[in-house]
Amino acid sequence: MAAAALLLLTTSGAGAQPSRAFPYPRGLSGTIAFQSDTVTPTNPRGRVRLYTIDVSSGAIAPLGTGGDWNDEQPRWSPDGQRVAFKSNRGGSYNLFVMHADGSNVMRLTDHGGNDHDPTWLPDGQSMVFTSDRDRGNGRNDLYRLWLADGSVERLTTFFEGFAIMPSVSPDGSWAAFVSQTFPHEGGWTYQVHVIELATRMTWPFDTTGPGCWPSWSPDGASIAHVWLGSGASSIRVVSSFGDSPQPVPGEAGRWHYYPDWSPDGQLLAVSVSPEHHEGEDWDLAIIDPSRTSAARRLTRGAGNDRLPDWRPPVR
Repeated sequence: MAAAALLLLTTSGAGAQPSRAFPYPRGLSGTIAFQSDTVTPTNPRGRVRLYTIDVSSGAIAPLGTGGDWNDEQPRWSPDGQRVAFKSNRGGSYNLFVMHADGSNVMRLTDHGGNDHDPTWLPDGQSMVFTSDRDRGNGRNDLYRLWLADGSVERLTTFFEGFAIMPSVSPDGSWAAFVSQTFPHEGGWTYQVHVIELATRMTWPFDTTGPGCWPSWSPDGASIAHVWLGSGASSIRVVSSFGDSPQPVPGEAGRWHYYPDWSPDGQLLAVSVSPEHHEGEDWDLAIIDPSRTSAARRLTRGAGNDRLPDWRPPVR
């Protein structure tokens, strides 16, 4: 693989880690990868590290090993056997991949800019991601990385308001993403767009602004996203055409972010916090979009548990 280097990491050692909620909710199953900056004896500076949680029991385990850097945004491969993520272990952020047990960490990109938001195509042969490699200063566009040879294809060029947070459709034809193009309070805020990967044509979803962090449902019929209306953020679900917005129940007065569908499309994993930015304290939770019941907490305690990603069935 061009420009790819195998990196074998040292073991971080045992110690405290994010804490499961108590009492723990029943009737759940599966595994969720997530990131957390929980301060532990082996992580005194609160670097962001990766973990998994067994959704049936609440058992939490490190995913890979950590060091004096940040590992973020874990994303399971479609076959459930690998995890892509971003890391600044070399200075700027680049994309990496490892086996599901944390072994065989391989660097995928090596560029002077910063690469973020890896999201797999359904065949597992390529990823869509965001990068400021051609614009700098955090002005991101969308790119596609081909794993067989490490080649990179640019999908957007100086997209208005930049392009971030991609989520690929289950058939691999489209990617939802976010750009700061929605008029709001005399300025501009986030709005969901879609891009057709074959033609690179894009369309805005007017009903999703102000909103961010789209997540395509496994059946391709819906997109969950963060709704940034007045007050704390919430989750909404729109059709794959960007219409028919439906609010999703959650915890009153809490911010809700980073929705991710369960493999069967029945539940959403999210992060909830009493505040956003200053005073934030994110925990993982499960929401049933079809019911009015409150979110069920998976984690609690100090540290920010974010970016949940539900593992697909292993094949």
